[in-house]
Amino acid sequence: MLTFYSTKRAIIDLLIIKEQVLRAYMRESKYKVILDFIYAKDYLNDDNLSIPTMKEMANSTGIKYPKLRKLIKELYDRIFDDDELDFKFEFGKIEVIFFFHYFENYAQIKFKKLTYLPKVGDQIDFSFVNAKVGTSMFYVDRIEHTFGDNTQKIYITLRPGYYNSYLHYRRQKAIEEREIDRKDYYSMSDYQLKEELQIGRYR
Repeated sequence: MLTFYSTKRAIIDLLIIKEQVLRAYMRESKYKVILDFIYAKDYLNDDNLSIPTMKEMANSTGIKYPKLRKLIKELYDRIFDDDELDFKFEFGKIEVIFFFHYFENYAQIKFKKLTYLPKVGDQIDFSFVNAKVGTSMFYVDRIEHTFGDNTQKIYITLRPGYYNSYLHYRRQKAIEEREIDRKDYYSMSDYQLKEELQIGRYR
């Protein structure tokens, strides 16, 4: 763990894992006032709210700044280094989100869970999205996982067509060597990439 870190960043991290923190620490009286304050409003999702400053927290909770800072850092550090509590994260819910597009047609669908989680390169036929985007055959291009509250979210990005391991490699190489911009990684189709990099018959 970093020896020095922003207290504000620690507060944001505590907001992200609200359910985890409440489960473990809400009954500890020395943290209760702080947790009641930071969780009273939806600072992460309400655009009209900003993350409270330490001064604002000190004024609202009645805890002097030095003690407030110490308690927040203590609470945050315990999530990672508390041998006594043996803190374990529990992300009991899973949400799987598929993103796909075909030319300028974009869509996404969500699943509560999947018996089998596809991996990069897997071919997927979503026959029921043909009218929405113009095709039904995709392959898995990228998988990302996020964790917040008590939910693990799995984002699966699909590309139209059929997986080509060489093209996947060339796309990564082109980004690393700056042959294409990173934004083009997301926007260019496989055919556009072949043309841009002069691959195969596009030479």
